[in-house]
Amino acid sequence: MPIHTNLQKLRSKLDLSQEEMAHELGMSKNGYGKLERGESKITVEHLQNIANVFNIDIVDLLKEERDFSLLIGDNHGNYANKYYDNAQELEKLQLIIDHQKQLLEQKDKEIELLRRLLDA
Repeated sequence: MPIHTNLQKLRSKLDLSQEEMAHELGMSKNGYGKLERGESKITVEHLQNIANVFNIDIVDLLKEERDFSLLIGDNHGNYANKYYDNAQELEKLQLIIDHQKQLLEQKDKEIELLRRLLDA
């Protein structure tokens, strides 16, 4: 099942219209509709935002996928259309999520340390 079909099914399960979903994502209805129809490539940022709306992890959003096209961008705004094996991509995304969690934990520790220093 293509990722865009999965998005459509999940949105329907939440009883959201395309317009409501687009609003939640800060997109135009037409822009979101293109994602759902598979006419636009889905970026990692889109996946994260969509997963947030559905209140699930990206990994859960992609679980039923076998192969999908994903637009990957570098820090300079350059994009290349690449095809990934689902298991490999899920593993990469899980590593990214785990790393983000570690960074957040580190940030929280640093904030706590700074608060202690200010109180001292």
